[in-house]
Amino acid sequence: MIKNIIFDIGNVLVSFRYKDYCRDLGMDEATVEAIAKAMPENENWNKLDAGEASQAELVEMFKSDNPDLTEQIDLFWNDLTEIVRSFPQSKEWLCELKGKGYGIYLLTNYPEEMFALHCKTQFTFLDYVDGMVVSSHCKLIKPDERIYTTLMSKYNLIASECVFLDDRAVNTSAAASLGMKTITVTSPEQARLALDELLEADRERG
Repeated sequence: MIKNIIFDIGNVLVSFRYKDYCRDLGMDEATVEAIAKAMPENENWNKLDAGEASQAELVEMFKSDNPDLTEQIDLFWNDLTEIVRSFPQSKEWLCELKGKGYGIYLLTNYPEEMFALHCKTQFTFLDYVDGMVVSSHCKLIKPDERIYTTLMSKYNLIASECVFLDDRAVNTSAAASLGMKTITVTSPEQARLALDELLEADRERG
């Protein structure tokens, strides 16, 4: 019986719109692609997610590695409020699931300072969340199975009673290997439909 639903945040409950964010800052397409490759799509971004380095330290690293982009990197990091936006339906979706009696949890790879900012400015759905584990807080990142077991241990969750939604197949595979049901998200609409079908089938099995 499914009792708990565990959500990733980026591209599940919010859009991680780093390219559009760069465009909003007035960067041309060549610069947008260069910034994307230099930072959000760079493996060193994982150090932010894992809490292995501070935002200030990573900014200096990115500037050192990309001296021709120094001005644009400073602009990028000046105010990250709009780098994500909650999907319009996220708040209502979690409210509906909460009203049906499901436990709602978050399991996310997220830089510490950015997470604090977006909790205040962008996450519309936090009132319906029962608990969370954030990678930069626990110094573990998905798909390391220890971050999943950290969440389960913290909130006394049983894997077979959980559904996990994430936009990366490597992360849902890790959750499935621990016994969770999973949905690999390709869009908000697909995620909601897939979850509705999974929960309906679970209710029918009783």
